[in-house]
Amino acid sequence: MEHDAHAEASSHAVPPPEDATVDDWARDDAEPMSVESSATPPEVAAVDSGADTPPAPSASAAVAGEGVKEIQSSLQSLELKTNDAHVVEDDVEETKRHLNVVFIGHVDAGKSTTGGQILFLSGQVDDRTIQKYEKEAKDKSRESWYMAYIMDTNEEERVKGKTVEVGRAHFETEHTRFTILDAPGHKSYVPNMISGASQADIGVLVISARKGEFETGYERGGQTREHVLLAKTLGVAKLVVVINKMDEPTVKWSKERYDEIEAKMVPFLKSSGYNVKKDVQFLPISGLVGTNMKTRMDKSICSWWDGPCLFEVLDRIVVPLRDPKGSVRMPIIDKYKDMGTVAMGKIESGTIREGDSLLVMPNKSHVKVIGLNLDESKVRRAGPAENVRVKLSGVEEEDVMAGFVLSSVGKFIFRRK
Repeated sequence: MEHDAHAEASSHAVPPPEDATVDDWARDDAEPMSVESSATPPEVAAVDSGADTPPAPSASAAVAGEGVKEIQSSLQSLELKTNDAHVVEDDVEETKRHLNVVFIGHVDAGKSTTGGQILFLSGQVDDRTIQKYEKEAKDKSRESWYMAYIMDTNEEERVKGKTVEVGRAHFETEHTRFTILDAPGHKSYVPNMISGASQADIGVLVISARKGEFETGYERGGQTREHVLLAKTLGVAKLVVVINKMDEPTVKWSKERYDEIEAKMVPFLKSSGYNVKKDVQFLPISGLVGTNMKTRMDKSICSWWDGPCLFEVLDRIVVPLRDPKGSVRMPIIDKYKDMGTVAMGKIESGTIREGDSLLVMPNKSHVKVIGLNLDESKVRRAGPAENVRVKLSGVEEEDVMAGFVLSSVGKFIFRRK
């Protein structure tokens, strides 16, 4: 009997297997195990030793109890961190919408300068970088181009003063995350402009108020007209028309010049299919110095303007909502090979998650999502209006073409015969 009692006491002192302990504490409804519960029971100790008072818990029992507490604390901490991560992710997803903004207009209207000024005013570029660009522009005898260098990162673009590729950058306002698409204005690079406009939700048409520059862009053969027509054709439903260079010596914030440009543009925008009252907003700015961009115009600069600034207009603009729970639709605009096939595009509807099984249409190729990137950041999921790079397995890079569509397996796109 003494041997059996001793064995029973020993079994209480031995800590439970590691798996069993983890499973026990992984349950939300599990109650904490105290150190005393793992010690030798008093009545068993009394039988074993014959003493009237029970001995102190053994060292192994105390160690076991401390181990249980440590595991419990670690798991609770891990659970709290996991819950916090979910909360942050959900908050970001719910509070900030994402929109793509393409800057269009005639060459030298100030698109890159305006885009660079937006990034500077929103804190995406620091003063040290601006000073570096100022020096670089001065060395090239192009003092007024330094803001454009923020968007025009290619050396060829900086030397010629012309945007060639579609520049891409990001900034945020109070309610919206924006991706800037800086389209080239020269007629030789219209295909690149089309690529940028096809990804956009909003268009910012930049017009130069300088004497002679507006007329050159607006006349037949100028890119102001062509860009408006292309933007409307490519689905850019909302247009912000910024009359730039209003601080120029030939203009000096003239209301007559502003009204003249607006009066010429309104009939053309109507003929292009835009509802000017609902879908178009005009406003004067200076992209070089940032006037009427982040904050409203000072009356000492322009007494006649009572309207909003550019940031306000962009933040309040209303675009059709996309369904994050709908079928996945992502037109592919480019692809490349990198440890798998990477497809680039903008998600038009639905949500793509890492591990999803999708179809590449019209070939009906079954693929699996093995990676997602937003800009330079790796993410687990992406929703509507996001520009993403999706790494796919199950399809070769040469079997994917620009114009193909990533689609949900259950609800895919049929090819018209």
